[in-house]
Formats: sequence, structure tokens, C-alpha cells
Amino acid sequence: MTAITRTRRRVRAFFGAPEARRLLRTLMSCAISYAAARLAALPEGYWALITTLVIVTQPSLTQAVDTARDQIIGAFIGAVTGVLGIVAMERGAPPLVVFSVALVPLAALSAKRPAFRLACVTLVIVVLIPAGPGSPFERPMHRVLEILIGAASSFVVSALWPNRALIAAHGSVADTLKSLGQLIGLYMSGERDEARAARLEVQSTDAQKAFDDALKEAEREHIIVLVQNRRSDAIDKAAPFLRRLHSDALFLAKAVSRLDRDACAERLGATGRELQALFETLANALASNRQDDVRLARARDAVSELKSMLARQEATHGAQEVAQFVVGLIVADLDALIATVYPLESA
Repeated sequence: MTAITRTRRRVRAFFGAPEARRLLRTLMSCAISYAAARLAALPEGYWALITTLVIVTQPSLTQAVDTARDQIIGAFIGAVTGVLGIVAMERGAPPLVVFSVALVPLAALSAKRPAFRLACVTLVIVVLIPAGPGSPFERPMHRVLEILIGAASSFVVSALWPNRALIAAHGSVADTLKSLGQLIGLYMSGERDEARAARLEVQSTDAQKAFDDALKEAEREHIIVLVQNRRSDAIDKAAPFLRRLHSDALFLAKAVSRLDRDACAERLGATGRELQALFETLANALASNRQDDVRLARARDAVSELKSMLARQEATHGAQEVAQFVVGLIVADLDALIATVYPLESA
């Protein structure tokens, strides 16, 4: 049984859910592209499939958009040049001479902008490869149409495919905050449950690792929040705040270790409960890639209340203890996290 479990883990590590989603996205894009090319009765519909494969395998949406744009522009430039070449050949110019003359500016363009190299490929197809029956001007138009079908198929799949990596990233952030909130609450309660503290610390570390993995996968996703939300998602900016909060929690553990259980509970217990509730509220707000204004408002209000509480404690007791100073850092980091991921709109 152990050997089977290890084998399954190795298989999943080699080809897991992210790879399966990319495989299905590629196959679905090709199927749509092929069907559209057949419906359009294009004689060289395989170029639509080639375009689809080039675009859909890009590692990010930005690169996919840029690649699609360059493919379309390159094909259009090559088609226009090919049409001029066909006109020259219709008037008796040798195909090889026409191709050689037309290739020079296109090769220069490709040298300057390598992304437009498809212009040279299109010129070869239009000028040198013998055309079938019908008007010789059909092939340039078919070439551009094939590129458009291939690009459109890729984006149709991108629009329909759920962005699971982004959802997983939000979930990992929420898991990290919940673990850290419970860990900080445990430290400030005065309890000395080292086993539970170790478990929560490991949970926080594992959630942050899952968050990093989700962000790497999200870079390969071709549906970004622009399809799903009206805002640009900034969850990727949460990573440094999570690391700081984790370090703050470890720093807090050292600070409260100097206090006995009763003194810690008396001085920090109430603040610890408020702080843990803030972590829970913020975790619930960030758990979804849909902005939850109600929970965000609660989190912001809780931050303001904690800041006021710490200010009153400082005014009452004078210079802060190390533990209270660390709590202030934690509240400031939470406030900065909220402002970064969900900035308030300027009036």
C-alpha cells in the first residue's frame, strides 16, 4: 500500500491537476479551431490549429495577447505583400524573383521585430506554394482568416475556463491568515501549548508554499480576473505581508515567553482575542476572488479599533512592552495588506 501511495504521489507530482487543466485547455482550443476552420471551408485550415497551439501554450495572458497580436499583424503584412507579388506575377514576373524582392523588406522587419516573422512565412505560402483552383488572391485572405480563427479559439477557451489557480491563491492566503491568527491568539492567551503552536506554524508555512505554487500556476492561466471582476486582482502582492506576519508571530512568541501565564493573559489576553478575530475576518474577506465589501469594512473597522486600543494602552502604561510593540507591528502589517490587495478608491 505504501508503494502504491508513493507511486501516486510521484505521478501527481509529474502530471497533476495543473498539467491536466493545461492539457484540456489545449485540446479544447484545437477542437474549436479545427471545427471553425472546417465550417469556414478553408483549404489550409491547419494553419488555424498552428496559431492556436502557439498562442494557448504561452505562459501568461500578456504573452498570449502579444503573441496573438503579432501573429495577426505578421500574417496581414505577409498577405498584403503576397497580394502585391501575385499582381506582379499575373503580369509575367517570375515567382522566384518576386519572392526574392519581397523577402528583403520582410526579412528586415523580422530582424527588427522578430515577433513579426510570420510575415515571411505567409509570403512563402502565398507566392511560392502553388495555389489550387480559383483566384490566386484567395490564399492571402484565407491565411489571415486562419490566423484570426486560431487566435479567437484560444481566447474563447480562455474566457470559458475557470481560473482555479487564482481561487486557490485566495484560499491559501486565507488559510495562512487563519493559522497565524490562531497562533498569535495562542501566544497572547498565556497558554504554553508547544505542540499546537508547532502545528499552527507548520500550517502557516505550508499555506504560504501553496500560495506560491498557486501564483506560479496563475501565471500560466489564460483567464485573468479581467474576465471575472471589474477590478485588477492584487492578491499576488500579499506574499511579503504573509512572510512579515509569520516573522512577527515568531517574534511575539519570544516576547511573551518572558511573561508568566497569568500576567500574559491579563495584559494581552483581550487584545489577543481581538487580534485573532481580525485575522479571521480578514481571512474570510480574502478567501474568495470576489471582493466582499461588507467583510472588508469589518476588517478595516477592527484595525481602527485595535489601533485605538493600543494607543490607549500606551497612554496608560507609558512605554510599550516588547509584546505590545510587536502587536502594533502586526496590526500595521494587516492594515497594509488590506490597503494593498483592496485599495480604497479615491474620492
